[in-house]
Amino acid sequence: MATLRKRGNSWQATIKRKGHPLQIKTFAGKAPAAAWARRIETSMDNGSWIDTRAQDSHMIEDIIDKLVYSYERFGLEVVVPKMGQLNMLKRYFQGCSIHDLTCDDILTFAAERRRTVKASTLQYQLYYFKQAISHSRIRTEVNAVGMAIEELKRKKIIMGSVRRDRRLEKGEYELLMKTAGSHWIAAAIDIAIESGMRQGEIHSLSEANIDYDKRLITIWRKDKHAEGGKKKAIIPLLKGVREALVRHQHHFGSSSTLFAVKRAASISDKFAKLCKKAGVEDLHFHDLRHEAITRMFERGMTVTQVRVVSGHSSLDQLSRYVNLRAEDLVDY
Repeated sequence: MATLRKRGNSWQATIKRKGHPLQIKTFAGKAPAAAWARRIETSMDNGSWIDTRAQDSHMIEDIIDKLVYSYERFGLEVVVPKMGQLNMLKRYFQGCSIHDLTCDDILTFAAERRRTVKASTLQYQLYYFKQAISHSRIRTEVNAVGMAIEELKRKKIIMGSVRRDRRLEKGEYELLMKTAGSHWIAAAIDIAIESGMRQGEIHSLSEANIDYDKRLITIWRKDKHAEGGKKKAIIPLLKGVREALVRHQHHFGSSSTLFAVKRAASISDKFAKLCKKAGVEDLHFHDLRHEAITRMFERGMTVTQVRVVSGHSSLDQLSRYVNLRAEDLVDY
């Protein structure tokens, strides 16, 4: 049996087996240490164990690092949410070789994660894992991650994001703005509600992007078919956006962008804290994009006009952002 010892804030797993070299690995938590020990002991018992100490390129953490590097070497950014999921996978499977990875290991990981995350979040994590292993081009006898994903999909343990239809309720906007006070998050909220721009687009917005005379805004939007994953888009400087920019001009400093925060995720992080302080429940910053697009339709804008503003490439994508209320349609 392996020995697990707590050493400071870490856990050390030690395996002593006759006929095998001593195996010692240190982990951030007890669960990954125990999982690693189980994998090694099982492979030693069935004769499939390989000393991978000289095969760093076959270790899960190195495979994930190489995936990240494959983007960074071309100056492409790995977005913060994805980077966080990849780092979590590295910590959990630290010390594990891709050749030791089994379908049951993935299912055990999924069972542990599902206790604390949603089905859609777990699906993202496993798809990122699958991407890293596919990118490594290392051939294995069994596609453990792929098999686990298919089983979890059949059992509805993982699935895509549930469509949200959350909109601002009466009085919530006023409450949020009162709670925000003079903080820059108030400006981000107003711009989101009036423009329908995504968090990343708001974060990268600068004065140089705004042409007040022509009433146009130039932004860079995600596009998987474009070079670098983004394409330039020109959207109208709507009246409400212009008024919001003027109203909150005191929030904008002398930095290259309107909002002097390093990460786009800082906007949603601050918004979540603001909602908690204001007592507004189950409202995400991205819901403000839904709010904005729905308001455009309520003002009488056509589908074609809204698509120019929102940037959606298909009507199906756009329809996911329209959350008209039944009570607003009773007179039709």
